[in-house]
Amino acid sequence: MKMSLVHQTASTGDVVKALESGAYKDEEDSEGRTTLHFACGYGEVKCAQVLLEVGAKVDALDKNKNTALQYAAGYGRKDYVALLLDNSAAVTLQNMDGKMPIDVAKLNNQNDVLKLLEKDGFL
Repeated sequence: MKMSLVHQTASTGDVVKALESGAYKDEEDSEGRTTLHFACGYGEVKCAQVLLEVGAKVDALDKNKNTALQYAAGYGRKDYVALLLDNSAAVTLQNMDGKMPIDVAKLNNQNDVLKLLEKDGFL
């Protein structure tokens, strides 16, 4: 699978340059994953911050109905989870398996993320 420039930079580093060169902040790959999904699953928290600052959709769904919060929770990325929660990410959206972000965190034994999601008081 060939990755677009904006997805690649969200995964590895400087997404600002891609956006400045005209890349679309909510570009989707063949699986429906947006640039924010890539940043929260594989990238740097700075990239996710930049994407949110320019108005990326915080609750965009991939083809399996996962949000960036589900990615961050599943990978145990506590900083990303906090950032997404600060930007009003929905904690109750369910993916195709009926799992909310807290369920994905539990499946992967991401205890620090669980504490953060539970502390957030939504559930």
